[in-house]
Amino acid sequence: MRTSRGFRRLARGVTAVITLVLAFVVGAGSAQAIDVRAVTDDYMFTKSLAEFGQIRLERPYEGELDWSTDGCTLAPDRPFGFQVLPACHRHDFGYGNYKWQGRFDSGNRLRIDNKFRDDMYLICGGNWGCRRVADIYYYAVRAFGGSGSTADALNRSDVKAAARAAARL
Repeated sequence: MRTSRGFRRLARGVTAVITLVLAFVVGAGSAQAIDVRAVTDDYMFTKSLAEFGQIRLERPYEGELDWSTDGCTLAPDRPFGFQVLPACHRHDFGYGNYKWQGRFDSGNRLRIDNKFRDDMYLICGGNWGCRRVADIYYYAVRAFGGSGSTADALNRSDVKAAARAAARL
């Protein structure tokens, strides 16, 4: 009698453990729905540029978010030694995902472009020359961004020549 009671207790314990393990394995493998728009907005406008950079390396929700980028396209990624590439990455993320999600309108484009300028100013700190280059990049995307590829926009705005001219000031 004592042995069967101990055996039942052991069997129940093993069953409970197996159930927990199966729940964990099955639960870990199932995809959870996300609000892609909310995640995009969070990454674009709430996360710091450094946080965004880390998130970008991890590429969460890769099938649901567009992580593609062409960097700063034809404009230098490091004008005068300032690493502006992270700002270009977030800008590409914003344009790509807002277009993909069907919400790339003039208001959202302005928000994304303004965040691009803010990110570049953050990178520049108080450096006047760097901020002028950031202004040139910003005006290029305002004038030409969103209507085609970033490369076309930068070609039409001749950002490289403008950056060289700003450096001479």
